[in-house]
Order: sequence, then structure tokens, then C-alpha cells
Amino acid sequence: MYLKQLFKHWTYQVFAPGTLLRRKYEAFKSLLVQDAIALELIADLEEMFYGKRLADRQRAVWMTQQLSNAVGTMAGQLMEMNPTRYMDLPEYFRKIDFYVRMGMELEQPEVGPPYILSLEEAGLFPLLAGGKAANLGRAVAEGGVPVPPGFVVTANAFNYFIDFNGLNEEIEERLRQMEVGDRDLLARLTAEMQELILASEVPEEIARGIRFGVSEIIDGDDLIAVRSSALAEDGEISFAGQYASELNVQPNDVLEAYKRVLAGKYCPRAVAYRISNGLTDSQTAMAVLVLPMVEAETAGVVYSQDPDCRGREAMGVYGVNGLGYGLVDGSISPDKAVLTREAIPRIDNDCTPDAGGLPPEETLVELGRLAMQLERALGCPQDIEWAEDVTGKLFILQTRPLQMERDEVDTDGESLSSKPILEGMERASTGVGCGEIYYASSGERIAMIPQGAVVVTSTLQPSLLTFIGNMSGVISATGSRASHFASVARESGVPVLVGDLGDSFEPGQLVTVDGTHGTVYDGCVEAVMVRSRKFEKVSERVVAQYAKVAPLAVKLNLTDPQSEDFTPMGCKSLHDVVRFCHEKSVNEMFSLMDKRGRGMHAAKRLQTNLPLVMYILDLGGGIFDNAGDGKTILPHDIKCRPMWALWYGLSDERVRWSKKLTHMDWEEFDKVSGGIFSFDSKLLASYGLISEDYLHLMVRFGYHFSVVDSVCGSDSGANYVNFRFKGGGAGFDQRLLRLEFIRQVLNSYGFVTETRGDMIDARCARLDENETQRMLVRLGYLMAVTRLMDMRMDTEEQVREEVEKFIRDVENRNG
Repeated sequence: MYLKQLFKHWTYQVFAPGTLLRRKYEAFKSLLVQDAIALELIADLEEMFYGKRLADRQRAVWMTQQLSNAVGTMAGQLMEMNPTRYMDLPEYFRKIDFYVRMGMELEQPEVGPPYILSLEEAGLFPLLAGGKAANLGRAVAEGGVPVPPGFVVTANAFNYFIDFNGLNEEIEERLRQMEVGDRDLLARLTAEMQELILASEVPEEIARGIRFGVSEIIDGDDLIAVRSSALAEDGEISFAGQYASELNVQPNDVLEAYKRVLAGKYCPRAVAYRISNGLTDSQTAMAVLVLPMVEAETAGVVYSQDPDCRGREAMGVYGVNGLGYGLVDGSISPDKAVLTREAIPRIDNDCTPDAGGLPPEETLVELGRLAMQLERALGCPQDIEWAEDVTGKLFILQTRPLQMERDEVDTDGESLSSKPILEGMERASTGVGCGEIYYASSGERIAMIPQGAVVVTSTLQPSLLTFIGNMSGVISATGSRASHFASVARESGVPVLVGDLGDSFEPGQLVTVDGTHGTVYDGCVEAVMVRSRKFEKVSERVVAQYAKVAPLAVKLNLTDPQSEDFTPMGCKSLHDVVRFCHEKSVNEMFSLMDKRGRGMHAAKRLQTNLPLVMYILDLGGGIFDNAGDGKTILPHDIKCRPMWALWYGLSDERVRWSKKLTHMDWEEFDKVSGGIFSFDSKLLASYGLISEDYLHLMVRFGYHFSVVDSVCGSDSGANYVNFRFKGGGAGFDQRLLRLEFIRQVLNSYGFVTETRGDMIDARCARLDENETQRMLVRLGYLMAVTRLMDMRMDTEEQVREEVEKFIRDVENRNG
């Protein structure tokens, strides 16, 4: 492949230099298109890799693949421009690309059996049974607690369900578009995925196992509960309230209920929560726990170490009459009891239980004993769901690690000058936040929660979870720390207070929510903010999942084009390859033609009042169609945007040109014998290559020359102006003074300059089209003004005066 490319390059170089110029230009334009694409992708990926934008891992994989394609094309186009100089670049690119692809590769889900596990087996296979079922299985095997009989439909069954119904590509296509910040898109995509699942068929191998399992655990016409038990649920990350559970299900409806629980994996809040915690879709495959319904007299939650009992070791029992659903969804404020953390717990005398929603004292003590038993067996404080049926029998329905809040700085002893608006509120989630009051009174209002708001709501409803990343704090009239919302808020470091609000707030009022002390202050109280540890709201897991691949994909190491490491070997990331290809391609275009103007045989003479001999070669779109087919063109025939902008400055009426002196390459003319060449010879002339938005121009002014290379179009990311100025007819010191004048002027306009001997290189890039044109106008005027300046430059003071005068003239002209 490379030999063929080299042979073609050499053939064009020798026999068809004009064709070679066009091929280089076409390769360059293609490279610039891919450069713009690559840089946009890198910017988006950086936001994802560093936790500034939350998107599904499939989107990051897809975007990385697009980046790889763009960078590979850039490397190929640079090779097309000069295959002899960059032969080793493709291999370095392929090596980096291999490591990036390996780092982004997603684990393929397992679709083989087993599809059904008993509850006892679930505790041994958490990667099949999911967190909720595995914890319950361990509670039976290791904790010896009363649990209803049940079974688990495994995560492998979910994977097989998706594969059996051909949904993999459909789901991946939607995950590739998934961003947490785009609420409407998130809602639409998740709804589509849920519809796909609900419209699908449960494979017979799974359906048979479910029907048999139901027949084994129920008695007669008893109802069943079909509950989510996704991988990663109820572990280090709780997923509290994220997934759907189907209660009071008729046995004959179990397959439809199973599909609804599977579809619940893709509800908006669950997807947003998963992405926010750095988990992939396959890492949260949905296992399903099937249990008989408990006809509850009372139900609730027990914390084996209650975070609300700050300053003392205690357990908290929360309860309501009937099923505990109203408790965990935050719609009911529960009754509470506090127990000591002893082998045989006792009710705390300082905190007597409320009567209504709690079981008798002996049952409370038994709950405390079971909670301590589970904590010892499972190795950490537990968040436990319980129910007592109408016969007085106690059941443990769920147990998971208690989401303990981050340590806070205890400053109870500090005095604050600010008086609280509210105090003594129940602390559902600690932390401190400051923001403007926003009333989330409806679903529409919830969907419009602004960034940094303190949300006031009537209840801690699960629909708020989708937008928890926007909240600085929450104040609710009802609910408790036992709600799913409060559990997630604690993980996120968002303070949540519950209690009587009255008419305490106005919309837009700035307040400070102190979740550690149950207090709300007017304004942003600095003392309260300082005394609390500041939390990072973006989960560290989001950044951690890309920790290995980010340096290989988006980190930029090649920052200095003059460094000896600015080589293909020095490229350590895809971003480096992009930088290298762009820099070197511009350099290739900057040195596109030699002083003999090889390949310019089809060029047309530019007829102008200026004493310049200039030939223009149109690469396509650089000259208006009505310019004719003759051998000459006029300035108004030029369509090329950078050329007419430069020409506008070069032909400025303030510049006085000598009618007796033709500006051409006098140094070259001195070398030829006796002036046998005509003044309009292409060998001595200035010349340019143009297209609609590209210019490469070499202008010969006597004993010095200027080169301008520029792209000027609607894509600001591709725009640049490169300029080189060298030589002169005066003494070396005078040439340096003129060079210093040029350097100061260009620097004042934002060019980056570098001087070597009597040569200066200057560049600016990534300006919009109007600003790039303005730079070219100034540059053209500068080229005209300085053409003989070296002859009259004597002192540095003169340079300063000339710089001030030039800038003043340009400003007066609004250049």
C-alpha cells in the first residue's frame, strides 16, 4: 500500500506537479474536515471522562469509535500529502487506537442458564441473583431470620430475554444517544426501550421456570410480589426507589408482571441514577425476585444504626399501618421508635414510641434483635424492610447496607449571627446547600428544576430523583429519612429536611439548608457553608470508569510544535495524533510551492494597478464563473474569501506604490544572465493557489518575500492564518529592525510570532470568519507598508513610533 502511494507521489512530483498540488490541497481539505470532527468529539469525551457531562457508557464507546475513524482518516490524508515524511505515523496511530478500543470495550452479557435460582442459592450467586435477592438469601443462610419463601429469575434470564427478542441493537442505538442532562431525550428514549420490552415475548425456558416457581411458593389463590433485584442494587450503591416492584400480582399474571419489572430497568430516574454512578447497562442487568405477598398489619424500616440519632448509638424503627409502600415512597410520615444497640435491645426511655403505626413492644425488641443479628452476619449496619402479618408473625422482606452519610464537621458549639427561618426540622439527609427557593408542585414543575435550586415540595416523591443533580437542597412537608429519595440524597450529599413549612419562603428567595442541624437560614450563610465539608456531586465512579482510557484518548501531550518530541513516536494519545496531523498538514501547505512555482503552468496572470507580477492557480471555486477562460483575471474576478480580504489590505489606497519599480524576485533576477527573462516570467513572479476558502500566496517584494497560507470559512475550528516574512535589501541590522516592527504589530493583533535571523513566522487560528478576514486585511496592509521599510529603519525608537502610527492608522480605517 505504502509503496504504491510513494510511487504515485513521486510520479506526480516529476511529471505532473500541478496535479500533485491539487491532490495535496484535496487531502488537506479532507484532513481539516476530520480535524473539526475530531476536536468536537474530544471536547465531548473530555466532559464525559472527567464527569462534567453524564452520558451512558455506550455513548462514550460510540463517540470514541467516531474519534478513531476521524483520526485514522487524518493520518491517512497527511500520508497522502507527503508519504515519504510520515510513513511511520499510521503504525503509531494503530497502536494507540488498539489500546483505546480495549479500554472502552464493554463486557458481553452472559445469556446461558441458570435462569431460575432458589432464594437459598441466591445468596451464593450475587452476580446471577442481583443485590436484593442475594442479600435476602444471605439473611436466611447466615442471619437466620424469618424470610418468606421465594425464588429468583436471574440476570442471565434478562440477557437471554433481550437476545431472544432481538433487542440488543435497538437498545444500544438508544443508549448511544443517552445523556442525563437532556430530560426530554432521556424520557423519550427510555419510553421507547420500555415499550420494546413490554411488546416482547418471555422465552419458554424462562416462562416454564417462573410458572413452576410460583406454584411452589404460593398456597391456593395467594397473591405474589414481583420485585426488582438488579445487579449492583442494594449494594455499595442502593438504587433505592429506582426500579419498579409489582405487588398483589395474580399468579396467572406473573409473566406480564415480570416484563413490567424488566421494563422498569429503563425508567428515566433509574437510567439517570445508573449513569450518575458510573455503571454500564450490562452491570445492572435485571434479576427479579418473586415472593408471596405478606398480609401486613404493620410494616416499615429498621436502621440497625440510626444516623438520625446523632451523638449516641441507637437503632431506629419506622412503621406505618398496612403495607410499607407509603413509607418508602415518602408519601406518609411514619411513627418512630428508638432502640438501644444491645444483644437484647430495649426501647430508649428518652424516646418512647408512637403507637399507631408500630407493632407491640415485644415485636419492636425482636426487630432490634434481628437487626443486630443481620448486622453481625453481613458485616455492616443494615437498612431493613420488615412486615408483621395479621397473625403477629414477623418477616424480613429486604436488607441492604445502610447508606451512611459522610462525616460532617461538628460545630454545635459555634455561634452564628444569622437567625434561622426554620429550625428543629427532621434531618432526612445531612449536608449543606445554598440556592434559590423553587416550588416543585407538579410534574411539569419538577422537570424544570433549575441548576442549584433549593426545592420545596409537599412530599419526597421518587419522580424528584431524576433531577437530584440539579438540587442544592430539599425541604419537604412530609416524608422521612426512610424514603428512597432520602437514601439517594444521602449518597449524593444533598441535604433534605422534613417538617412543617408554613409560609416561610418566597419563590426565588436565597436560603441556606443545613441538613446537619435541621435548620434553614435566609441568604447564603458563609459560616454554615464553611463549617460543612464540601461534597463533589459527580460520583467518583463516573471518572474512575474512564481513568485508564482518558489519557490514551483525550489527553494532549504534544503542546510544543518545536519540541523534539513532536513526532509520530511522541504521540501518546488520539488527541496527540490530531494535533500532530493538523500542525504538519498546515506546514505542508505553507511550504507547498518552491520558488520556481512548479505546477503553476495552468495559472492565470492577475492584472492589477499594483506593480506586482502575480499568477493565480484556481484549485476550485476560487474564481467567479463569469471570469472567462482567458489567460488573465482581474481582482474583482476573485471569489476566494481569504484572497480578497488580503488584497483589500494590500491594495489600500493609503499605500503609495512606485510606478517605476516592478516588485518581483530581484535576488533571483540578479542570478540570471543579463536579464534575459521578461519581468512577467513565472520564475520571478509572485503566485498563489486559491479555492473558495483557501489561500496560499507567495509575494515577492524585491529582495524579500512573504508567504501567506490561510483557511477562512464558516467553520471557525478550521480557520487559520500563517505568515512568513524573510529577507530584504538593506543591511542586516536594518532588516532586524523591520522584523521587530512586524513582530510588534502582529503581536498586538493576537498573532503568535517566532523570529529566526531575518525571518519571522506568525500564526493565528480558530477565529470566526469575520475576524479571520479582518486579520487578513490587516496583514495585507502590513505587507504593503513594510515592503521598503528596512531602507529607512535606523533605531529602536523609530520602530516604536512606526508601530504606534501603524496601529493608529488601522484603527482610523476600522481595519
